[in-house]
Amino acid sequence: MMLRPPRSTLSSSSAASDVYKRQEQIREGDSYDRLQKCIQVSILAHVLFQEDDECYRRISFCDVKTGKEYTDLMEMHILELPKLPPEQKSETDLMQWMRFLNGKRREDFEKMAKKNSCFEEAYKELDKLSADEKKRLEYEARQKAIRDRDILIKTGENRGRKEIILSMIEAGLPLEQIAEITKETLETIQELKKKMG
Repeated sequence: MMLRPPRSTLSSSSAASDVYKRQEQIREGDSYDRLQKCIQVSILAHVLFQEDDECYRRISFCDVKTGKEYTDLMEMHILELPKLPPEQKSETDLMQWMRFLNGKRREDFEKMAKKNSCFEEAYKELDKLSADEKKRLEYEARQKAIRDRDILIKTGENRGRKEIILSMIEAGLPLEQIAEITKETLETIQELKKKMG
């Protein structure tokens, strides 16, 4: 979903809520404390910021002049895997996860899985997903077939519903009664009647 930047307002909470409203986390009249934190994480296999060697950065919305953080409800985390420094003895959890995500060979993942139970669990999931390409393709084909069937049923239901409404209009039933029976809006039924001519 493409989001436009929040409009300029006196309150950072108010401007931030403009984005959240489009995500239906908050409705008109709701308190700002209902907003949930929105975090975007980019795991990059290429270098985005050429000017330094930082492999991780947290980006928040802040005032360019004062540096004051605008809101803590929206932030981005950028992980540039090619910038990972040589491995050190005691690394943060984040650095360890970046190394795991940067693994190239099965041996890399197995080595990391032996060191950390979280990596072991992640490796098992990764292994299951990549173990059998044929099963994965079968699963994706099955999911596609289910979605295709669902859309055909929905399309058929809508087409059938429309035909019933048109029959009721032709039979001379009052539009309000048709709306009540079919649970359609009066405006939709009036539109269908106009299209009939």
